[in-house]
Amino acid sequence: MLTVNNPKNFDWKNISLYDCCKGNAMDAYFTLKIFDLVEEKIEEINSQDIINKVLSPANIIFSEMEYSGLDVSPSILDKVGRKLKDKNIKQNDDLYRFPQVNNTDNLASSKDLIEILYTREIGFRLYPPDRTEKEAPSVSAPTLKILLEHITEELSKRDG
Repeated sequence: MLTVNNPKNFDWKNISLYDCCKGNAMDAYFTLKIFDLVEEKIEEINSQDIINKVLSPANIIFSEMEYSGLDVSPSILDKVGRKLKDKNIKQNDDLYRFPQVNNTDNLASSKDLIEILYTREIGFRLYPPDRTEKEAPSVSAPTLKILLEHITEELSKRDG
């Protein structure tokens, strides 16, 4: 894959042959450097047997799956989708049982989540572990994961 600074704005149609060759050569060079580093680490931790006996044979299977795809039953996929949707709705409804969450709160709204988790007087009053670019408390998935880890850790300390 040819490395460019900004692939969205790059003029792929009019790239010169020289630039194309140079870019591909750089990609090949850096790929080889990474390969050498990985190979060195594999030898360092003495994992050649795992590579040769497990991962290399598995590559054939994975490449066949990648090439031919997987058979998926639309009816079973739809059934699983409905189950997940129902479970998600139930878990969402369960959150409204907390006194910190009002019936009018939209849990899909970043604004409402920020209030519930961080700023509301009767909210959870948690400390935001991360902030957005505009310095607002973050409610992104990684931030919520950090909060969950902190809460889980605190609860396990209290149990022990």
